Amino acid sequence: MKKYFMGISKNSKSVIASVAKQSHFQQDCFGRSFLAMTYSIVFRDALIIIFLFFGLFFSCRFGKIATQNLSYLYDKDMSPFIPEYTVFHKNDTVSLIYFKIYSGSLLYVKPVGEDIFFAKFSLKAELYDSPARLHSGGYDMKLLLDSNSVTITDNDRDNKRDIIETLEIKTKFQGACLLKLIFADLNKHTTVESYMNIYRDSPYGRQNFIMLNVDSLPFYNSWISGEQQFRLVSNNKKINKLFVRYYDRVFPIAAPSFSTISEKSFYFNADSIFTVPLENGSTALMKLVKKGYYHFQIDTTTKEGYTIFRFDEGFPKITTPAQMLYPLRYLTSKYEYDDLIVMKNKKEAVDKFWVETAGNVDRAKELIKLYYNRVQEANRYFTSYMEGWKTDRGIIYIVYGTPNVVYRGKNMENWVYGEARNMLSITFSFYKVENPFTDNDYSLSRSPVYKDGWYMAVDNWRR
Repeated sequence: MKKYFMGISKNSKSVIASVAKQSHFQQDCFGRSFLAMTYSIVFRDALIIIFLFFGLFFSCRFGKIATQNLSYLYDKDMSPFIPEYTVFHKNDTVSLIYFKIYSGSLLYVKPVGEDIFFAKFSLKAELYDSPARLHSGGYDMKLLLDSNSVTITDNDRDNKRDIIETLEIKTKFQGACLLKLIFADLNKHTTVESYMNIYRDSPYGRQNFIMLNVDSLPFYNSWISGEQQFRLVSNNKKINKLFVRYYDRVFPIAAPSFSTISEKSFYFNADSIFTVPLENGSTALMKLVKKGYYHFQIDTTTKEGYTIFRFDEGFPKITTPAQMLYPLRYLTSKYEYDDLIVMKNKKEAVDKFWVETAGNVDRAKELIKLYYNRVQEANRYFTSYMEGWKTDRGIIYIVYGTPNVVYRGKNMENWVYGEARNMLSITFSFYKVENPFTDNDYSLSRSPVYKDGWYMAVDNWRR
């Protein structure tokens, strides 16, 4: 039977039955008590009603939830088959969609009478009126504004590489719209859908820029390493400089799903401001040596611009013992974590935790692989103005794993662990936060009803 987080069956009855096996830990700053838990039938029924209420409440408040399951977008096994996309507004009426697919994920076949193997794939783009402007909310997609498609063949089967192509679409509108992208491997007869928000609110927004590497190929993420060179290109050829607001900030990690701690407001005053020259809309090649993030702007009287993030070297991968140590906060009490963090030898601290948790070295290696793969995937999927593992979606993904079901609405996501429409499944709701630095910032709707489930999930890592 498929498991939806480590040691827990999708069968919700086994989840309830396993609650009584929880161990005891000392209370810490997260408010953990890890007390032994026993559910009565009355309490179980009350919990079901509460979860149903929360699901209905957030669906009404934040917009209708689409019924299509998009969990594959957060499944690392599906990642090679899903193209990466980025959008650049070429001018006031046309946008370019850049997409990249790894050739090794395509099926190459040899047609009858041919001596060469061919891959054949297509991309169809459909632009719909903004869900945010639809009264009913959700991904209704009733008003099609424009569409375009391209079909591509490739006969270089032996040279495994990224295939990069472009597709134009007309985006002459004011405001925000939804872009539906349908990628098809025509030899496999398979398709995969992705969605992007397209913004035409202002000429100063992030999609009016594109970041290119030394080969003039686009970056598909907004983070770079200290050794990577890039140039930033604006669609405004008349301006001769960009203002750069530099932020050197360290953000706290996400709190557990049951926490009632209020989030602090972001302090927008930059740590420093400088300018970079533009020629014909493009900067020269540059590097970002200092960690932090850099907000490039045409007009400093607005908050809009293009942000480039400079995290630890090797990001989104975890490459050092120190980077392995910090995410352990999700599995430890405050006292345990404080003891680990002060150890001078960080590798020894990490090994100590996992060997003591697993009971032996072999099982520790298995847990380490599973846990830090999730940390790295959280970085790939959920990075916003902070590393993905620190975010609200990141903490849930790391502790619980890939959700079985993901429903997405106009400004929210619902994650279901267990079976859809099963009253005993666990559902988390995330709502989108308007953020001038990123379009990938979501906040978890926290509630005390998640407390026991959280303890159980953490405890299963520590069995």
